[in-house]
Amino acid sequence: MSVSNAVGKSGAAKTVQRRTGAESARRVLQLMLCFNRQNHTYTARQLADEVGIPLPSVHRYVALLRETGVLIDRGSGKYSLSPRMIPLAQAARSAETMIDFADPVMRHLSSETGETVILVRMINDMATCTHRIESPRRLRISYEPGQLVPLLGGASSRILLGSMSPQARKAHLSHYLYMADGDLRRLDHIEQDIQQAAKNGWATSSSEVDEDVWAAAAAVKHGKEVVASLSIPTPLSRVTPEVQKRLLSQVIVAASEISSSISAIH
Repeated sequence: MSVSNAVGKSGAAKTVQRRTGAESARRVLQLMLCFNRQNHTYTARQLADEVGIPLPSVHRYVALLRETGVLIDRGSGKYSLSPRMIPLAQAARSAETMIDFADPVMRHLSSETGETVILVRMINDMATCTHRIESPRRLRISYEPGQLVPLLGGASSRILLGSMSPQARKAHLSHYLYMADGDLRRLDHIEQDIQQAAKNGWATSSSEVDEDVWAAAAAVKHGKEVVASLSIPTPLSRVTPEVQKRLLSQVIVAASEISSSISAIH
């Protein structure tokens, strides 16, 4: 057997294994997605009929899900999702409803201040603007939903980074500093600012992300967990020290109102 043939067959085998693994994972997910509020209990036969998977395969997948604590045996061959799935359901509901709760508060805050208001969340380890109400003023700060927010500076980033463990945060910041050819000695200074923001529940920044932009941000929480940052980015030219204090106070109150709304139904 030639080396090229051996490599070719090995690569083909790995490709088949990947496809088989992906198909198995897809089938397991299909089984889990059968369960809902109306249909919360199934037999293996019913699951097989529901998703069109052979019964012996369903038995294997059900055994795996029981072993990992995803499914519970209710007796008489019936299964339901276990309480371990409740946090996942809560996380999904929180993600879907956060903007619904935040939007009216953000609109009121923007109207009250005349400034742009943005909601920033960590998505796939990246700070992302998920919602914004834009200022009607000609001179305004503009963000688009889906736009990434730099993690190495800015009030919102300090709020979100403050919710991480120190170890995860250091790894995260080291990676971003390395990618940006930054000085790793900045880590200690950045860490101090983040810890202060985490302690306060709010942060401010001036000309850190964009020149001549000042911002105030406050933590939006689900219980004790920080789930987002509410921020007012403002042209530095129109924020006197007195205006800065007022905007900070207003964003703290608004973030608290959103947090109360989220926590009330979860």
